[in-house]
Amino acid sequence: MDKAMHKKEEHAIPKVEQHAERLSKAEELLNYRFNDRQTLLLALTHPSASDGNDFPGSYERLEFLGDSILGAIIAKEIYDRFPRLDEGALTRLKVSAVAGNTLARLAEELKIERLIIFGSSERGTGRRGLHSALENVYEALVGALTIDGGMDVARSFVLRTLAPLINTSVASEPENPKSMLQELLQTDHITPTYEIIDTLGPPHDRLFTARVLSGSTVLAKGSGHSKKDAEMDAAAKALEHLKAQEEHHDDDKKR
Repeated sequence: MDKAMHKKEEHAIPKVEQHAERLSKAEELLNYRFNDRQTLLLALTHPSASDGNDFPGSYERLEFLGDSILGAIIAKEIYDRFPRLDEGALTRLKVSAVAGNTLARLAEELKIERLIIFGSSERGTGRRGLHSALENVYEALVGALTIDGGMDVARSFVLRTLAPLINTSVASEPENPKSMLQELLQTDHITPTYEIIDTLGPPHDRLFTARVLSGSTVLAKGSGHSKKDAEMDAAAKALEHLKAQEEHHDDDKKR
């Protein structure tokens, strides 16, 4: 046996044994017993846990797989459940269900935080990346279930935990700049956020200013006589800005 491979196996086995109680709690949550607990261990391991030590990997590859499978499961579920909805309504339902905020909130309710293995570097920040970690681990668990048990096992977990959160009211909402922007950014796994940054005028005639952000980047600002109108205006301007950027990029490619 290759020495490097032998050394890796020596380190991997104690790690699984070391986290046996954590893995058992995860299996209880998932209602599934893993054949290969190393896969489950990876799904729970934050990238910070592998910094400067021999811990075998993190959840990142499983998250990549789980993200695609999760989208497919939810798409099939809403397609079957709502036969009268058109493509736009189905898209709004799917985007809402698999949005980062939805997954993070669900993972928090499932108490997945207590299962995640963080490294010392992340613990030292007060776990400021916890929100994204919760979302990522949920997706990684879907990937792990698929690898170890197959699609039916993963589907059972998703339908039991996430499907009840499908917000049917989203489907009936008319197309608007906020939903259009969310659908556009969701392709890159980004959820736009809005902030009211200024309020002017008397109570009966307020003018609100809002900004929309992608992460920490301000996409645009907008104004309106209600917070909702200000956010709509900001989203519309963000769409215009992104469209102009795309057209400029296309022009550069043609030259």
